[in-house]
Amino acid sequence: MITATQPEEDHTTRTVLQLALPVMLENLLRTAVYFSDTLMIGWLRDPAALAAVGISSALLLLVTSIFAALDVGTAALVAQDWGAGEHERAAKLAAQSLQLSFILSLAFMGLGWLFGAQLMQLMGAESHVVPQGAEYMRIVLLAAPLTFPAMIAHGIMRGSGDTRTPMWNTLAINSVNIGASFVLVFGMWGAPALQLAGAAWGTALGFFVGAILSLGALLSGRSRLRIDARQLLQWNMPAVVRILQLSAPKGIETVLSHSGHLIFTRMVASLGTAVMAAHQIALRVESLSYMPTWGLAMATTTLVGQATGARLYKRAESAVQRALGIALLLNSVLAVVFLVASRQLVQIFGSTPDVLNMAALALAISAAELPPLAVHMVLSGALAGAGDTRTPMFVTLAGVLVFRLALVYWLTISLGMGIAGVWWGTAIDWTARAALLWLVFRSGRWRQGG
Repeated sequence: MITATQPEEDHTTRTVLQLALPVMLENLLRTAVYFSDTLMIGWLRDPAALAAVGISSALLLLVTSIFAALDVGTAALVAQDWGAGEHERAAKLAAQSLQLSFILSLAFMGLGWLFGAQLMQLMGAESHVVPQGAEYMRIVLLAAPLTFPAMIAHGIMRGSGDTRTPMWNTLAINSVNIGASFVLVFGMWGAPALQLAGAAWGTALGFFVGAILSLGALLSGRSRLRIDARQLLQWNMPAVVRILQLSAPKGIETVLSHSGHLIFTRMVASLGTAVMAAHQIALRVESLSYMPTWGLAMATTTLVGQATGARLYKRAESAVQRALGIALLLNSVLAVVFLVASRQLVQIFGSTPDVLNMAALALAISAAELPPLAVHMVLSGALAGAGDTRTPMFVTLAGVLVFRLALVYWLTISLGMGIAGVWWGTAIDWTARAALLWLVFRSGRWRQGG
């Protein structure tokens, strides 16, 4: 029997998938950039190089988290303005967000170049790992003044409902990165074999090409929202205030989360280079599972933002329910795959047997965190779309302090569980955060933007 609400529910599901699928592919391709770097370096059979990529990537991820917060905040505000029919206001806000991201990217590039080696040492990298990690980080940061504004450009497009253009741009990033990195890592067709530095140059070149395409789409009108180049030179203080009000709590949340990640990466590094290399491999395989959920989370941000901008709260809630159901189904399937095929999945990295054994154990444990991770990501995206970025910030603070740091330290160091303690602690952390966000969403406070 077909109910009266079924056609509307089917339409909501289609809308969620139409927005989410390109974002899933975009993020799968973006993750493949670092995945391919790790894969190529793994085949050099040098645990020190793998550890260097892992530690420097963790530091770069912390910087990226700042811009990810600006990305989410901008996407939510653009979605709200777009849903309310305020297209010109959305364009002005988008231009201001790009301007802010450019200024911040210059600052972080300078910090990375000046203090790259010191940061690697602070993370507990062994002396022979520090130079390689610092070099990788400095080269990748060369493209930062365009790479990070391009992240914001993709958020702007998603906020207006265009998720296809970011997908195609990321395909270009990935294609250039894989091709250039392969040539430069292994010294193909007469090019020098730069090994780890070659992977960094390939990544930087890919991000540079993708940034030109992304920013060009907004300026040329190839995306739904068009920015006038003159707006990029104008300082719009009301837009700055709106962006910071929504993005600052998200920024604090992501910095807290990734700071916790850095600290427990430091714990892993203290266990030795082989453990760090295994951890890095498991992270790279697990990161593929984020793609479907992240796509659904971004689609939820757009749909909830546009619905709340138009004050259609029932539509927003329906979108969240649909996205949650799809995300849980997908991540549950992936959890089974990781549990039963962990050894086969890590073997493609071609490292030493000891490293691969530890990586397989970590990946099998990660299966426990995939369903709660789906709930956490979708509900965080929903709350951001409704204008509530404070609640996820407080939930992240609790998760980092109680689980990501205290519990992981107890399991890993005090009980001597090693890499297994890191991954079990992380699974418990995601489960607790998901439960807290579910309680908040059920309370209905998101309808008032927090």
